[in-house]
Amino acid sequence: LEAAARLGQGVAGCAPLVPGPAPVAPRLMTEAEGKTLLAAHGVPVPRRAVASTPAEAAACAVEIGFPVVLKALGVAHKTEAGAVALGLSDAGAVEAEARRMGATEFLVEEMVPGGVAEILVGILRDPAHGFVLTLGAGGVLTEVMADTASLLLPADAPQIEAALDRLRIAPLLRGYRGKPAADRAALVTAIHAVQDCAMAHAETLIELEINPLIATPDRAVAVDALIQLGETP
Repeated sequence: LEAAARLGQGVAGCAPLVPGPAPVAPRLMTEAEGKTLLAAHGVPVPRRAVASTPAEAAACAVEIGFPVVLKALGVAHKTEAGAVALGLSDAGAVEAEARRMGATEFLVEEMVPGGVAEILVGILRDPAHGFVLTLGAGGVLTEVMADTASLLLPADAPQIEAALDRLRIAPLLRGYRGKPAADRAALVTAIHAVQDCAMAHAETLIELEINPLIATPDRAVAVDALIQLGETP
């Protein structure tokens, strides 16, 4: 009965997206590759460039404009590994951080200021239920807060809005203690674009996670992305 009730909450006229055979030969895309894929489906991502040397990373930062974020590509948990540096304000700082990281490839991105809240957007392939969209409190406290709500794909705007309102961090999105509210329309549009990306790659998608999607008073931007694709069996 519970399963039937969940299925009945799907988008009017749209059956839940049921996965086909599980993909084989899974491959984890780099963050740069993942953001390029997301951007192709309308998901807002930061201005960015990939560099192969510390000097090239510094030059990319000058072109993007300061402050910037520097990340070492090919590292899954960048914060714990010391593979991310935030708020770098000049070319020298970028080059020095790149040398410290010692990677062979770097991602240089614009900083996204004015965040009202950080949102987790995740999509998992579940052979029993279909593709499950999870929204929650994002950033470094995701596991600590365990503040999430889940939907089946495809989800419409009212369902996404309702899921966001069920989160404990919902007051932050509405504006808390005189602070500005998030642009809800931009946030819902960005989440819809993530869903569109997942549905377009349903045959090969294993996992898609954005953590966080930064919600600001005038936009929503995916500043981190993890995407795992496979091949059709």
